[in-house]
Amino acid sequence: MAAIIGRKEEMAVLKSAMASKEAELIAIYGRRRIGKTYLIRNYYEGRLAFELTGMNNGSLKAQLLQFSKALQKATNAPLPLAPPQSWGEAFSALEQTLSALSKKKKWVVFFDEF
Repeated sequence: MAAIIGRKEEMAVLKSAMASKEAELIAIYGRRRIGKTYLIRNYYEGRLAFELTGMNNGSLKAQLLQFSKALQKATNAPLPLAPPQSWGEAFSALEQTLSALSKKKKWVVFFDEF
C-alpha cells in the first residue's frame, strides 16, 4: 500500500468495513481533487475486484460500454466483451464475475464518480 498521509478517520472506516462479516456500502464524497480515488485504490490495493468510473452526462450506451471495458479489465479477458444491453444485464455479468472469486478473501467493488 502506498503511503496515505492523514485520512485516519477515513481509513478507520475502510478498515472496519473489511473486518465486518457483512457486505458494506461506503460513500465517500467531497470536493474534486482531494484524493478520494487515491485513498480507495491504495487502501484496498489487491482487493479491488471491479472498478468502474462513471461518465458525466454519458448516454446509456456509452455508460454500458464503459462498464463492459471495466469488466474486461477485471476479468483479464483478452478480447473486448460485448457491451450489456441494460443495467440489469450489466449487473448480472458483474455478479457472475464476483461469484467466481475466492470466498476466502473479502473483495471490493468500487464505483467512482457515481
